[in-house]
This record gives sequence, structure tokens and C-alpha cells, in this order.
Amino acid sequence: MMAAGGQVSAAAVSLSTGELRVEVTGGDPDWPLARLCGFAARRNPRRGFLVVSKVLGRHWPARPGEMRAAVRALAARLPGDLAGPIVVMGLAETAVCLGQMLHEEMARGDALFLHSTRQRIDHPLLARFEEPHSHASAHLVYEPVEPGIEAPRTLVLVDDEVSTGTTLTNLARVLVARWPSVERIVVATLTDWSGGGWLAAMPRPATIASLLQGRLDWTPGGVAGFEAAAGTLGVLDDPVNHGRLGRRDSDVAGPDREPAVHGPLRIVGTGEFTYAPFRLAERLEAAGLDVVVQATSRSPARIGGALACALCFDDNYGTGVPNFLYNADAADGRTTWICHETPDVDPALVAALDAETLRWSAR
Repeated sequence: MMAAGGQVSAAAVSLSTGELRVEVTGGDPDWPLARLCGFAARRNPRRGFLVVSKVLGRHWPARPGEMRAAVRALAARLPGDLAGPIVVMGLAETAVCLGQMLHEEMARGDALFLHSTRQRIDHPLLARFEEPHSHASAHLVYEPVEPGIEAPRTLVLVDDEVSTGTTLTNLARVLVARWPSVERIVVATLTDWSGGGWLAAMPRPATIASLLQGRLDWTPGGVAGFEAAAGTLGVLDDPVNHGRLGRRDSDVAGPDREPAVHGPLRIVGTGEFTYAPFRLAERLEAAGLDVVVQATSRSPARIGGALACALCFDDNYGTGVPNFLYNADAADGRTTWICHETPDVDPALVAALDAETLRWSAR
């Protein structure tokens, strides 16, 4: 966290895969490091550590109000003179909900939300790009179905954290190749560990907005990471457009059914399907319920650091790649609702949490 007087602060985090030196160099004083994230060990030889956001609703169970407050603070740091039309792009899988929330907070009628995906659907492809350090490197971007965004002037690229900027640069290049009308790029992220030097490689003038800035120095050691199962693409038949094909509005439908709940509640999104479950959790929190929200992940990580427990189960998108849910303790007394856009989820996950399943289907 930031020391008194605005001085740089640093700490060493020992993980089973090595040593991470974390240095905070700036940021919003209302959002110190301890409020924003922790760290854990990844089971991936290309990057042995994982930034575990506490306000993302993914690896860490987060309260909807805290998530909303973080995104509102991030939106306030965006430049106020962005020329439209705007495309707000969230990176799958982690930043889908974050990107859609930021789009909502921007409240721009000339802004379209679109997210990358690792699911194949029957629709024309706009672009493909790579996330080199990821266990599942391929991302797809589909042609938006909303009219009026044929020639965007501004791109707002959203990710939960930035370490090197390579993925964002890859994305920006393919989008500008398809949309040469783009004049400006803004990267929005909760934590920026990159130093910003990579922005010069962007295909258009680019800036970055974040709640915290710092540096990460990684020294591998301890147990070796292993190459996880290849991140194959899934297939979605007759999908609902939650953002893969572009959305101007932030309206969300509810699930096919909504059970009664008494006592604390955990709402779990699955894979890229996270914004609608978040909105459900936010509504229930506003009604006075004790509710947290989190989501399943493809990201393989080791228990320790910011990850206290893990469940492993089959991918509900049918890829055969193992999926995980972290920090969901079946003994914590919370009722669990698992939310999904696919026909079903792995019964092993349902049984492990004695959960109800809620599906969002086409209407």
C-alpha cells in the first residue's frame, strides 16, 4: 500500500512457485493494494503468479457494492473528452463483467460494449488475437450486430490488470486493422504493473487509466509450474447475446427461475457468463441480502496466498478443459446459486456446494 507522504512502498510475497516483489508507486488513496488484490501461484510455466482481484468477482468472493464502487472510481479516471462512436472491449474471460460494468458507468449513448470470447458461434468473425502468457491464448472477436459502430473513433480496452501490455497491444492492432477510423485508445484496468512503456507500441495514441500503479518483479523458484491442458475453443449453439455480438444497453434478463433464499447467499457465474449474475447479486444486495458474487475460471492455480481452497470440475462449455472455482468454502453457511448460459453445468460442482442452478436461456 502507499506509505505516508506518498512514498513508494514495497513487499515480498513468497509463493510456492517463486518470489514476487510488489512495489506500489501510485494510485487512488481510497483503493490501496490490500483493498484491490492479493497474489497466488499459477500452475503455468509462462507466468508463475496470479494477481487475485478482490473487486472483480472472479477468484475472490466480492460484494456487489464493492465491485460497483471500484468500477465507478475507475470510470471517473477515464478522459472526459473521448470522441464517439466508442467501442468498450472487455477481455475474456476475466474482464467481461468489468468491461460491461465500465460501459454502463460511462453512460454514453454512442458507446458499444463488446467482449472477446473463447467460444465459437455461428456469426462472422471480426478479429482474432493472442494472449501469450495465458493457458488459453486464443481470443475471438465477432462482428457487432448493433448498427452505427462501423467506424468507431475511440477504443476503450478493459482488463483486470496489466503486466506487460502485450495482449492489449495485440488486440489493438487487429482492431485498428479492421477499424482504421480509430483515432485514440484508452486502456482501463484496476491495477497497472506495466510502467506504461508499451503504450508507444500501440497503433494509435494511447493512455491508461487505473486505480493503482506499481511494479512486479518475479523470481521463479520452488515447485515447477506445469503446462495446463490446451485452451481449446468451445462451441455455443443458439447463444443469447450478452455481449459477444455487442450491446449498447445494460438491460439484463433474469434466470428461468429464481429460488427463495434465506440467509447468506453466494452467486456463481460461469466462464464468460458473469455480468447478468452480478446484476442479480446487486439487486438482491440492494434488497438487503448478504450476498457475494464470484465466477468459475479456466485459470489453473495453486492453493496458498490469496487462494484458500479450490474445486475442479468439467467445463460447462464442453471443451474438456478443467475448470476451477476458488475460495468457495462449502462449510461457510452460504446458499449457492450457480448461474449459466449453457444447457447445464457439471453435477460435481453442483454437489460440492449443494447448489441450485439457474439458467439464462433465449426468449
